[in-house]
Amino acid sequence: MTGSAEMVRALLRRSPDGTPSRASSAGPEGRTALHAAAAKSKEIVQEILEWEQGPALLSKADSFGKTPLHYAVSHRQHDVISLLLHAEASLAHVSDNEGLFPLHVAAMMGNIRDIVELVERCPDYAELVDCRGRNFLHCAIEHGLKNVVRFICRNDRFAVLLNSMDYEGNTPLHLAVKYGHPRMVSSLLQTIGVEIGTTNRDGLTAADRAYSHLEPGLQYFLNPRAVVKNCFYWTRAPVTLGAGGDHVHLHSRMSNTTPATDEDPKDINGITATTTIASVLIATVTFAAAFTVPGGYVADDHPRAGTAVLARRFAFRAFVASDAMAFLCSIVATCFLVYGGAGQVPRGQRLLYQRSASGLLPPAAQLMVAAFAFGIHAVLGEANRWLVTLVYVLALGAVLLCFPGIWARFYLGKAIWRRAGWRGLVNVHRHPESLHEFFWLFITSFLFKNLVRSLFAVLISVAFVVSIALNIALPEY
Repeated sequence: MTGSAEMVRALLRRSPDGTPSRASSAGPEGRTALHAAAAKSKEIVQEILEWEQGPALLSKADSFGKTPLHYAVSHRQHDVISLLLHAEASLAHVSDNEGLFPLHVAAMMGNIRDIVELVERCPDYAELVDCRGRNFLHCAIEHGLKNVVRFICRNDRFAVLLNSMDYEGNTPLHLAVKYGHPRMVSSLLQTIGVEIGTTNRDGLTAADRAYSHLEPGLQYFLNPRAVVKNCFYWTRAPVTLGAGGDHVHLHSRMSNTTPATDEDPKDINGITATTTIASVLIATVTFAAAFTVPGGYVADDHPRAGTAVLARRFAFRAFVASDAMAFLCSIVATCFLVYGGAGQVPRGQRLLYQRSASGLLPPAAQLMVAAFAFGIHAVLGEANRWLVTLVYVLALGAVLLCFPGIWARFYLGKAIWRRAGWRGLVNVHRHPESLHEFFWLFITSFLFKNLVRSLFAVLISVAFVVSIALNIALPEY
């Protein structure tokens, strides 16, 4: 289709003697010219609707059951949607062969403007479900449209959709868990109207599905399903699975695997090998940097012989501190990995060692970057003030972006606060029976995990800002 309104007008024009145009509107797979025009241009749609046979094409469905309105919605032609609905409002209530209404298609396309337009024409939008019993919120979740889910959760007019079930009894929260969408789970949990204890036809709550979809064992902390499971753990959402509904024991069971006879050597060795290479490399570099200090040493025939020339400079002291901490983090991580890779160590302890090593590696790398920046500052000094500032800016970008996942889960905090308050953030929902239990609960809390991951990045960023300020205001400091 060329998209030329003039050509369409010429084809549909009556002959000089008043005879109607003999143009055919038929196309392949049952589509008409109006189907094609709806996906292309408002002007062409207007020309076709003004044709004698045009209005009859409005309700024509192709071999897939799709009307021109379906095509307009799927191609984001908002002006065409308004035109078609003005000509025939009932088109909004026509579904295709899969039971999808234009409103479902708009949700799957993530076009909020079209959703609002169609909802205005369909006061009964909550009753428009596809062949699986799913409304347009279900469809938006299934296709990963976070903006649509967020829009619906923030709009009270759609409250009726929040707990609606499909033919399998799944609510929108069930589906968000099923498809592993942490941000959608967070948006739904932030909405108090969402009921988290509803069970589907299999008798499972959304938390049940979160726990059952995650394999036991060591998990990457940004694994979407692990993030979803942790969110339900921190909010203590109702569960009906084993452990008598006890989240703490269920979480512990899912976080640790069974005895060493059930271990998967490939998974453990793969994690250990890659982490060991990184930790050993950082330990080697930082150890060497400690004895090849920036600026060299004072000569033997001078006072303080053998000490670092730049020992009194702030940048040098910051270099030594960051280099020492990077070395210690990496060497401790290496030791943990040695035990984590030993087959004689029980599997539960091996996973604990590996998890600890994985937690030490990011700060070690960040501190090594900081040591590099401080070392450059100490060497260049006041003579290259703006070059030093550039190095700090670049190093700050590396510190903040080399491990972007440290900032990724803060959006869960609002959902946890809404559902469980401060107790959910610190993971203490009842009085601990022992100090050991309190320690375990706190170190697995949302607050601890996310603050620890971002702590060194924040401290290094502050140190960089202080260094830049001192470099400008007190260059000899």
